[in-house]
Amino acid sequence: MANYQNFFTQVQIRSTVYPGIPLQPGTWVRSGEGRFNYWLGKIGDAQVGPIYLGFTGIASILCGIVAIEIIGLNMLASVNWSPIEFLRQLPWLSLDPPKP
Repeated sequence: MANYQNFFTQVQIRSTVYPGIPLQPGTWVRSGEGRFNYWLGKIGDAQVGPIYLGFTGIASILCGIVAIEIIGLNMLASVNWSPIEFLRQLPWLSLDPPKP
């Protein structure tokens, strides 16, 4: 018999923290012990961590930080380096190419 299933479930399953797939010897280790978040369990899997980034994960975080800094500084320069104007106009700011 079919049961009614809602996306926002009332039942949260708890078990021991899943440590992830085994890593090869000599690789970086996972950080954190892993824990459960009640509100994440309302919409899906409640486990957060342990986290394993590796080289590509750290490289992508660094590239993202550099990109956000470049974009943010260019937007800040477009409002004449005024933090108040930057926050006020943030939804409308854009990086446009120079005019020909």
